[in-house]
Amino acid sequence: MMELVLTWSPVAVTVVFAIVALWRLRAEKRARQRLENKLQAMETVLKSARQRHDSLAKQFNELRAGSMGMGQKLADLSANVDELLEKHVELEMQDSESRLYSRASKMVDLGADVDELMQECDLPKAEAELLLNLRKRQAANQQR
Repeated sequence: MMELVLTWSPVAVTVVFAIVALWRLRAEKRARQRLENKLQAMETVLKSARQRHDSLAKQFNELRAGSMGMGQKLADLSANVDELLEKHVELEMQDSESRLYSRASKMVDLGADVDELMQECDLPKAEAELLLNLRKRQAANQQR
């Protein structure tokens, strides 16, 4: 019996070894397949991320160009506003002077004298006299 065991033991060890080797080979093949699947999934994710990155970069560049354009327009508008404010101040100054002379002219029509014009309208004496004489001449010309 020992002889039978000794004769068949190398065959049995070889068969067991072959079975274990086949089992390990299958396990390695399944592990390799799982890794390849994971690699493909990662490549797909990477491709998607690159496409998203390119899309976001394009959007960013468009936004940057738009904001630069808006910045230029805002600078232009600011310059226009400054110019308009200067003109407005000039018009207010002119308007206040014309209102002052309009008021003085009305006061002359109501019979004010040189002293009243000087006090109420802050006119120098020469301007008050000139305005009084002009209004008197206009009234005389209208009566003719």
